Amino acid sequence: MRMILAGLLVLGAVPAAEAASFNCDRASTPVEKAICSNPELSRRDEVLAKAYATALGGLSDEAKTAVQAGQRAWLDYAGLACTTDAKPFSAPLTEDQQACLGTVYRARIDDLAQSRMQGDWRFYPVTRYDLVDDPDPDAYQGVATKEISSPRIDDDSGTAATFNQLMDGADDRARPDPQSEDYRTSDTTESTVVDGVNTHRISLKTTSYWMGHGAAHGNYAITYAHYLTDEERLLEAADLFTGEGWETALGQLALAELDRTVEGGIWDESRADVPGLTADPSRWRLTDAGLEIVFQPYEVTAYAAGAPTVTIGWDKLAAYLSENYSELLY
Repeated sequence: MRMILAGLLVLGAVPAAEAASFNCDRASTPVEKAICSNPELSRRDEVLAKAYATALGGLSDEAKTAVQAGQRAWLDYAGLACTTDAKPFSAPLTEDQQACLGTVYRARIDDLAQSRMQGDWRFYPVTRYDLVDDPDPDAYQGVATKEISSPRIDDDSGTAATFNQLMDGADDRARPDPQSEDYRTSDTTESTVVDGVNTHRISLKTTSYWMGHGAAHGNYAITYAHYLTDEERLLEAADLFTGEGWETALGQLALAELDRTVEGGIWDESRADVPGLTADPSRWRLTDAGLEIVFQPYEVTAYAAGAPTVTIGWDKLAAYLSENYSELLY
């Protein structure tokens, strides 16, 4: 007995127990047959059905409708994301296509796992999917995929409404332009997750990934945002630092940490840019150990180093911290 996601996965009207009763003997499409014949895909199909049912639990009707809409969009997307021409499969899936489908499942499971309580807030994911045929008949990736995922708060407070509006705007800005030169020849993913919650803030981590078809590898960027729940706005540099000279001091400390932690040091031509980069709050992660600062791949050193991060202890920044900075940490 296996759940055939493409045919029966719950969209709110079909109970999970009924979905589990679907027999693989009834599989008819190439995708359904691939799920039934591949133990790994079959397992992911079952996990996804559980993740979806769990994600809906405890949500308001409005939030539940949003998650259901995302699942419906994902079902259409998943059936085409691993094709060569953005058309439904008409032949059995190859091993590569089955592996691709497994990756699509894994990403959806991760998105649904964002639907849960964190701190005082009940979050749920809002997701968008799109794809288009790559016009190059020789392209290994037959379709260009577009995925956007970000959290919303299921609550009727003004704090939640402002947070959700900010996320709506971020999603709109993240949508690739269909008229852009590489729209049909690159895959893009914009994934925002809740990175931490405390009494005064909700911290968010966004990973932006893009892969040009034919490129040797993809590239990515990591950014942070901190929503101040009391003031219903995003954190600004002035919330953490005060007075003159903090940008220079922070830049010098970050340079010293980069030299210490990056093998071989950073590129000479990047050294002058570091102070300006470190002053950008979208690079800041607030931790107990100190201010963590992220640099993007290729920004200060080779791609193999990934996205270098440094942590500056709060004690080293004490002379420049705002009076109430500790409220942002706890």
